[in-house]
Amino acid sequence: MNGLYLAASGAASQLGGLGTAADNLANLNTPGFRRFQSVIEAVNGNGTPYQFAASTPATIDLMQGPMQSTGDPLNVALSGPGFMEVQTPHGVAYTRNGTLQIASDGTLTASGYPLLNQTGAPINLGKGGNLVIGDDGSVSLSGIPSGQIALGDPTGITMVPAGASIYRTATGETLPAASNSQMHQGFLEGSAGSEMGTMVSMLSMMRNYDASMKAVHSIDTNQSQAIQAFTMTA
Repeated sequence: MNGLYLAASGAASQLGGLGTAADNLANLNTPGFRRFQSVIEAVNGNGTPYQFAASTPATIDLMQGPMQSTGDPLNVALSGPGFMEVQTPHGVAYTRNGTLQIASDGTLTASGYPLLNQTGAPINLGKGGNLVIGDDGSVSLSGIPSGQIALGDPTGITMVPAGASIYRTATGETLPAASNSQMHQGFLEGSAGSEMGTMVSMLSMMRNYDASMKAVHSIDTNQSQAIQAFTMTA
């Protein structure tokens, strides 16, 4: 019976891992995307002698992605662990997608949401001008300061995805200020993952899923035969 629990739960866990890998693959070309990684392990059943396979909560990969020069003043790339703070309808969230835009009312946005300054207020550029973003996130327009982009540091904190390039903390807490990150205007950060590596991971999970399902079928067949044999001899 323990083998059946392990095989069946292993198949279910592989499916969950496939979902994470598929999301990683779909966002390989999203600037600043941070892939997630899940680990499958055998754990003891709650108060039972059986074991089963379970996926640990997917963790965000903080590996630095490659920087690509664009020359666009509305493009910024981050080096270091920092995430830009944005205001969403559901509260503060975080992104590294440096494809910035200016809304019709002058608000500077990232991933479609207003960028926040260090006091938690949106950054407004007014009617436009020569935009300069410093390596500390300071924003100026034609030499006039417009605020400083708030950066949060997720090191050691569990993050969860909230969209293609939007993330939140798992507990809803606000990230501490990032003191070891820099912004680079005119650049975009690519995804840290690779298409080949993600495809290999998905193929491995698919093979493991197939093997688990074959094990489930084999164990089920053997148990049915054993029950039938026992019934005939009883």
